[in-house]
Amino acid sequence: MSTTDETARDEGAPEGARAPRGRTRAVVRRVTTTGAGLVGVLAVGAVAAFGTTGTGLLPAAPAPADAVQEVAVEPAEELTVCPGPARLTDPETVGDAQFGPAPVGTTSSLRAVVGGDGEADLDALGDAAGDATPVERAPGGDVGVADVEDPSTGAVLAVRPGDGEPPRVAASVGSVTTDGDLRGLAAASCSRPGISQWLVGGSTQIGSSAQLVLQNPGLTPAVVQVGVWGQGGQAVLSGGGQQLVGPGEEVVTLVEAAAPEQRRLVVHVAASGGLVTAYLQHSTLDGLVPLGVDYVVPGAEPAQDLALAGVASAGEAVDDPHAPRLRLLAPGDAAGTARVTVYGEDGPVPLRGVEEVALTPGVVTDVSLGGLPAGSYAVAVHADVPVVAGAAVDRRGEPDPDLLHEERRYDRAWIAAQPLAPAPDGSTTDGTAPGGSPDDGTPDDGTPPEDADAGQVALVPGTASTLTLAAVPAAATDEDDAPTGTLELRVRAYGEDGAESGATTVRLAAGRAQSLDVATLGGEDAGAVPAAVTVDVVGARGGLEPVWSVTASAGPPSGDEGDETPGLVSVLLPVTDPPAPHEVEVRATDTAGLGS
Repeated sequence: MSTTDETARDEGAPEGARAPRGRTRAVVRRVTTTGAGLVGVLAVGAVAAFGTTGTGLLPAAPAPADAVQEVAVEPAEELTVCPGPARLTDPETVGDAQFGPAPVGTTSSLRAVVGGDGEADLDALGDAAGDATPVERAPGGDVGVADVEDPSTGAVLAVRPGDGEPPRVAASVGSVTTDGDLRGLAAASCSRPGISQWLVGGSTQIGSSAQLVLQNPGLTPAVVQVGVWGQGGQAVLSGGGQQLVGPGEEVVTLVEAAAPEQRRLVVHVAASGGLVTAYLQHSTLDGLVPLGVDYVVPGAEPAQDLALAGVASAGEAVDDPHAPRLRLLAPGDAAGTARVTVYGEDGPVPLRGVEEVALTPGVVTDVSLGGLPAGSYAVAVHADVPVVAGAAVDRRGEPDPDLLHEERRYDRAWIAAQPLAPAPDGSTTDGTAPGGSPDDGTPDDGTPPEDADAGQVALVPGTASTLTLAAVPAAATDEDDAPTGTLELRVRAYGEDGAESGATTVRLAAGRAQSLDVATLGGEDAGAVPAAVTVDVVGARGGLEPVWSVTASAGPPSGDEGDETPGLVSVLLPVTDPPAPHEVEVRATDTAGLGS
């Protein structure tokens, strides 16, 4: 503030108050100036006397906090839950024995395979008696294998990791029925429980049945919210679609009772209070002629980039009702477009009508994949909105012997989509490092990269197994730009004794799919029956993702001339590994309580 302003205020004050205020300000200024000078003199004197700025005279700093220690945290017990055997929708149905729904029995089997270090037990869901079957490694075996014949209910595989190599866990269940309403091979890989699961497949139109099975392997009850989408949008369910699944319980619901006449079906299961597994058992009849049965298992959560492998074509026409088909749903509120790419042995296969698929929010859409040459394919979906996807393939069987006119029986397999992960950190989709140099996956210290697990499958006993392997670009490419790069996969097979029976390396060019008969991996022991397969990525992925599945076949062939392919089919997805042990940083302290 200026002197002029001070003078003006003094002039405006009463006469007796002006002089004291002026004198007071003058005294304060003189004291302040004198104090500052004394502080400066004392500081100079301290430096001269002690040769320092005085920091040594300050109080000592507090002792450092306790040292940080790294503590290894082992993952908790991992649970894998298996579906129960295939069952009739109405097992109490009676009538003419000639047209009985189950003229022959169903043969079911369950197989669990555990590698690495740890302990594993296989038990029936909700078995309070604790009669678990240990999954132990035989002498000389590389993995532990346990088989259960004719399981009567769902099962739980509990794995407790050890101190060594993290476990590699896989289990599967399969049911074979050669005649009747359940004619078909219903098989699936067992899955881990979760809070959200999307089931893409099935229908509830006349002649079809979709049983929703909810399993709770935990110790607390779970409240499950079920949502159903069809060709007309999301269905309104009686009771709001909410169900309670108690600990160790399995709840079976007929979807057709709550949402009938849905030609195209997608079901979402959301759990709270506990983790659950869910699957659909879908079966179809054309009058008296069975058209297949299979499990619809959870696939990828809504995402913009998805893929699936094992889509088999017998050369059907586009309008053939038994041609393979892709099912899509955009469950959000926004419309979008999906770009579908089919990959075969020679690379991308042009298929008219699927380049751009319009997606109406909440409406389930089926896209025919007819017109493909005979073979096995992988399909990639790249959308501009999050979608869920699945596919169905039909396999032609022998004529129904009970009908006068030739009516072919079919079996159906549902395939769930797998997520396409983004390119690894530090590399772009074209396989180069951010600076433009080739990214060969070699660490900075020059050591070669280790194999990256791409999953494993426990093969269904009594079935023939074929792998479909594909190298799918993680991101969509322009129509004029063919995908580039190579993906190297190491495939290993293990026999029923747990010993590795054979291995091979498959090199896939970008955008190509290849089939591999598991029986050829017998190695020197040609008679070894494979019980499981594992797939590992060797080296860098270069923007490519391994997408694979196992096609299981059983039963007699179709009877057509030159066709020796079994007439029953199902597709199993690979199981990914549980979390590996890791370390966290902790600090020990004697402080008790929060905030003290």
